[in-house]
Formats: sequence, structure tokens, C-alpha cells
Amino acid sequence: MVPVGSLGTAMAGDYGKAIAGCFGKASVGQYGKASVGYKGESTAGLYGTAAAGLYGEIRIQWWDNKAQRYRIAVAYVGENGIKPNVAYKLDDNHNFVEANK
Repeated sequence: MVPVGSLGTAMAGDYGKAIAGCFGKASVGQYGKASVGYKGESTAGLYGTAAAGLYGEIRIQWWDNKAQRYRIAVAYVGENGIKPNVAYKLDDNHNFVEANK
């Protein structure tokens, strides 16, 4: 696990865990877990999970077989049912779903 404070940036590799405070950025590789606080940006690689605090942004990478390239799905806490401080993953249709369900 790689925790940092507010305004910090935390990065971890595949299967890693990165946590950043308010306004922070947390990025992880494949199968990783990223989490940030208020107005933070959380990014996870393939099969990863991401969570953000109130007004935060969640990004999760997925592979587009048709285009043969990686894509990023983006969700905003407070919009379309995305809740603060809840870990999300992508379903088979690249929609955000709660990771713990």
C-alpha cells in the first residue's frame, strides 16, 4: 500500500494499492485498488477497482477487442448513482458496478 496525504500522488503497480487524500491522485496497475478523498482522481488498470470521495472522479481501463486498443471508462461521484467512498469495477459491458457486490 502506498498512502499519501492531501494534494499528493500515489502510484502502485499491478495488484497494488494506492491511497491519496483530498484533491489527490491515486493510480494502480492491473488488478490494483485505487482510492482518493474529496475531489480526488482515482485510476485503475485492467480488472482494477477505484473509489473517490465526494466530487471525485473514477477512471478504469478496459480492453476494446474490436479497436485493438485500451479505453478508459470515467465516472463522477454524485452523478449516475456513483457514491462517494465506494469501490467500483467495470462489468462485462464496461459499466461501473460496486466492487463488493
